[in-house]
Amino acid sequence: MASDLTSPSAVDTGTVPAAGPAGPGASAPAGAILSANGISVRFGGLQALQSVDLHVLRGQITGLIGPNGAGKTTMFNVLCGLIAPTEGKVVFDGTTINRWPPHRRGRAGMARTFQRLELFTRMSVEDNLVAAWESSHPGALLGRGRATRKQKVAEVMELVGLERVANRVAGELPTGLGRLVELGRALCTDPRVLLLDEPSSGLDHGETQHFSQILQSVVGGRGNGEPAVLLVEHDMALVMQVCSTITVLDFGRRIAAGTPAEIRADAGVRAAYLGESDVA
Repeated sequence: MASDLTSPSAVDTGTVPAAGPAGPGASAPAGAILSANGISVRFGGLQALQSVDLHVLRGQITGLIGPNGAGKTTMFNVLCGLIAPTEGKVVFDGTTINRWPPHRRGRAGMARTFQRLELFTRMSVEDNLVAAWESSHPGALLGRGRATRKQKVAEVMELVGLERVANRVAGELPTGLGRLVELGRALCTDPRVLLLDEPSSGLDHGETQHFSQILQSVVGGRGNGEPAVLLVEHDMALVMQVCSTITVLDFGRRIAAGTPAEIRADAGVRAAYLGESDVA
């Protein structure tokens, strides 16, 4: 992993300027649709996160990286409402949502995938997408919006390349296709923000490149820079290729934030990944 921080293949997109570093609890930059401001999480005597800021900007893929145990999943769970922060606030489109339960955040436009595949394994690929659409649209289970549902599911299957496996049972698919089903299911909820937890896990190089292309075509597809994407990922080549800005965690602290080029050159980030100096 460490070598990828300086790999020539890890190309900086350079398309959108970085949000720039900010102090703990600082206000969100212009264009942020989702922000974590001064987030701290303690589990008994364990400090999982300490005064972490994270901003997801419209029209961007934002990366969240760090060594194992850095606090990435804890931050994801805070954003999704599965964990309440000890300190700090989560702001979605200008509204503080600390008290919102996960289902309300989902209805408001936050969609998440998981590191471990979470499919309806006995249902077809198409039915997985249909279920996602119906769960996020009021009245859908009563038959409302069938034409809209059919059109949306068809569009998403075409976008992510699932037409040829539409009738296959999801549990029989290889990991690469399973990841696309998860992404397609999230897209069927018409998300404003996509939170992707290690979506390239289990993919080979070709599958990862295909996923990268789809991800870049998805961001901002609804217009107004939505959906924005927050990507937790260990594949540094993928992160450097698709992300406009990156936040780095280590031992529950934010140690860097900036463009891929800035992150790749940051001594503290290299120390965290290479195990140099006293950060090991």
